[in-house]
Order: sequence, then structure tokens, then C-alpha cells
Amino acid sequence: MRLLFSQRYRRAIDQGALVVDIPDTARRKIWAWLSANNTSLGIQRDPNDRWISNSSILEEAEGDLLIEHGWDRLPVTPYPADAQNHAALRLLMLDGQGRFVFDIIEIASGYMEPAEKDALRQKVNQIFELHDCPWRMSDGEFFKLDADFVGARLAASAHDALAANQFAGAADEYAKARQYLATGDVREAIFFAGHSFESVMTVLTKLEHANGDRLIKELGAQGLFDDLPESVRAGFMDQVFKTLPFLRNKLGGHGQGKDVVAIPLAYGDLAIQIAAAFQNFLITKHLERSPPPPEPGPAKQEQFSLDDDIPF
Repeated sequence: MRLLFSQRYRRAIDQGALVVDIPDTARRKIWAWLSANNTSLGIQRDPNDRWISNSSILEEAEGDLLIEHGWDRLPVTPYPADAQNHAALRLLMLDGQGRFVFDIIEIASGYMEPAEKDALRQKVNQIFELHDCPWRMSDGEFFKLDADFVGARLAASAHDALAANQFAGAADEYAKARQYLATGDVREAIFFAGHSFESVMTVLTKLEHANGDRLIKELGAQGLFDDLPESVRAGFMDQVFKTLPFLRNKLGGHGQGKDVVAIPLAYGDLAIQIAAAFQNFLITKHLERSPPPPEPGPAKQEQFSLDDDIPF
């Protein structure tokens, strides 16, 4: 299991740098959706025993929550005497700290089939958008939106695109960039935003251990920008695509020497939005050149007339 939301952001939350405030109405709607989609599960507890226990998504979510936090029981007061319908888990969702609400949803997502998981993501994001809650879910994890609406949409769509198209390394680095920005570490946010962009270019060019400049030139050599007039291709690569490597090299990570200064949050936000725009652009171009195989259609069923022999 990946680190839960409350574990990933523990220091920032404990220090007051990150506040998780979820409207009551949003909590109730999400719980209603989870309850309505609480699929039954068959769990093999002991790998050496073939016995399958009957369980459900919410039952497993409650058990995992207790294990991950080392609790004897869920932190709700008063503790419900009725154990039916996951009463304690419901109270934690409706009245508990926001961090644990996100933990519940992330754990539940992990027990869902891909179609269920995507339906949960869409529903949660729809509810949060409706109630002006600045959090979104992507690839089974929550992240906080940027202040800028356009940048927020870019960030969400970029992570989804990376995760959906097997750019696993880039998706992980991009998630780290957003996490660092949320905790106020702007330098690391810029560093990982730049790295995620370079990771996407590495996958597309198949060049290992190349720097940003070399990767951009290789994209041009492979014809990725051939739909531009030849007279502007070089300028496009130099003046557009090199903005994020510049930010990463000059402001991100370590090694800035005697000129190291505190970097305002806006520059981290800028780096993440540029990374999102570039990644969405590159994945769009990649899919244009190498479209995914079509989804298989439903198998045709043979038609038999009443005069046909029944096949055995």
C-alpha cells in the first residue's frame, strides 16, 4: 500500500502549513456514494490457506485504517454501540479530521476495479468542484489545486494523462512536485516539475541520461515539430521548450552556490503549470503519432435458426 494522504503530508499538517477543510455537504455526498457502491469482496487472509473471507470495500478500508495508524478503534466520539453499516467509519467521514477523510477514500479506491476507481475519482472531483473545495483526486491520491483555475485544470489533466499513458516515472515526479509545493518547499517543487518534464521526453526519445537540451533537440530530430514551418522550429525549441529546464537549473534543487535565496511560492506554481502544459502537449503529440489500439468490441454471438441443430 502506498503512503496515505495523512502520512504523505504529516509534517505540513502538524505544522499548520497545510489545512484540510472539507464542507459537511461534500462529506455526506461522498459517504452516500461510497455506501451505495460498497462492493462485496472475497479476501484470502492467509496465503497458505485457501479460505476466502466475505468482506466489502468499506470493511477492508476500516481495517486498513486501523492498521496504518496503529489504532485499536477509530477516533470518533461518542463511539457508536451499533456496529452495523460501518457506523464508526461513517462518523469519521462526516465529523472527523479532513486528513482521515482522504485516507478513507484513498484506501477504498485501492480495492476498486479500474472502472469503479475512475467513477469514484470523477464523482469526488465533481463534488469538490461543486462545493468550492480546493482538492482533487488523481491516480488514487489527493492533491491541492493551485490558486489559478486554469493552472489547476492543467495540473489535474496532466497527472491523469501521465498515469493513463504509462509514464509512471514522470507521474511520480510530478506528484512529488505538487506535494512539495503544498508543503511550501518551492525549490524541490521546481526541481521535480523539471524532472517530470525530462522524464516524459526520455520516454519519447528513448535517450537515457541525456540533459534537457539534448532531449529537446532529439524531439526535433525525430520530427515531433514537423507540423510547424521549418523557419520557426528551432526558435520554438529554444525559446519555448527550454523555459522549464532554465527554471529547474537556476531555481530548483540544490547547487545554486552563493546566490541561493528564498524562492517565492509563485515560481513553484509557475513551474508546475509549465510542466503540466508541456506534458499535455507532448502526450497529445505522442498519441497523434502512436494512437492506442482500439478497444475490442463485444464478441459477436452466433445466430441459430430454429431449424439448426443445437450445438453440443
